[in-house]
Amino acid sequence: MQNTPFTVSLVEARLLSPKVRHLKFVREDGLPLEFIPGQFVSFHWPSQETDGREIRRSYSIASIPGQSAYIELALGQVEQGFASQILFSLPIGAKLKMSGPYGRLILRDEAPKRLIFVATSTGVTPYRSMLPALSARLEHSDLEIVIILGVQKKADALYCDDFLAYAKQFPGLDFRVCYSREPEELALAAFEYRGYVQDQFQALDPKPEQDIVYLCGNPNMIDAAFTLLKDKGFTAQQVRREKYVS
Repeated sequence: MQNTPFTVSLVEARLLSPKVRHLKFVREDGLPLEFIPGQFVSFHWPSQETDGREIRRSYSIASIPGQSAYIELALGQVEQGFASQILFSLPIGAKLKMSGPYGRLILRDEAPKRLIFVATSTGVTPYRSMLPALSARLEHSDLEIVIILGVQKKADALYCDDFLAYAKQFPGLDFRVCYSREPEELALAAFEYRGYVQDQFQALDPKPEQDIVYLCGNPNMIDAAFTLLKDKGFTAQQVRREKYVS
């Protein structure tokens, strides 16, 4: 783990949805960022509003190892958010202080029958980073993997092409998107559903003796999903959680 801040510069930015911006950074020192998929980095800003004390904001790494030489992040726009206002309008070439990687929302050496990854909005970014590691496990075992993304509308769904490409290549990977605010008349694809991510538990029927569940994103979703899983007999060790607090 690297704790000393380093300087990064923005080399590319694009909108993933109306309120999510995908950013690509490179380190000014030319070194790669060694990280484990699922970890995050932190930006550092001095702030006059806090008497010069440093402000930090953290974001999961979206980079897919082996497919990107950049530090890729997905940033959700937060109204009046300190970091959001800066990063959503950050120009190409701008330089910032960053540190990391940090975090324990990573794959572990274990052999469950099924891994269930649940996310809302940008909480899906660490799962995107895990795709090569997950596909390697699918190639060498009878593991089943379910990735569920919850958003309000179809336009808000992030990285669908990446997940669908892996799902097409590996039949053991089931990718689902849940829409909480789309009208009933909207036609849905086979991987699309209405409702909230935790609604999928009824069909999936998670079992603590065979499944490990990852939850990442909105705190309300995580609390609701964790309660449902506890009622099914899951322990805290069987449910890995990372809350995105605005």
